[in-house]
Amino acid sequence: MTTKQLHRIPSEAMLGGVSAGLADYFGIDKVFVRLFFVLMFIVPTPFPVFVVYIVLWIIMPKGERYFEARPDPHHQPR
Repeated sequence: MTTKQLHRIPSEAMLGGVSAGLADYFGIDKVFVRLFFVLMFIVPTPFPVFVVYIVLWIIMPKGERYFEARPDPHHQPR
């Protein structure tokens, strides 16, 4: 049995792979996570979101996707 772990995905990164890793962990599209970070960069907040992004970039280990976004149409179950 595999357990989900939070990690960043450099192969799908625009910067550090943090958004792709968060999206994979929560099972949502990475575009929504990226939009969230961009909006939080623009909107003035009490705590700067870029600091959160940098900290996540540093502490999240590298990894790869757990699940494919779409099933492979050529995959034959055994």
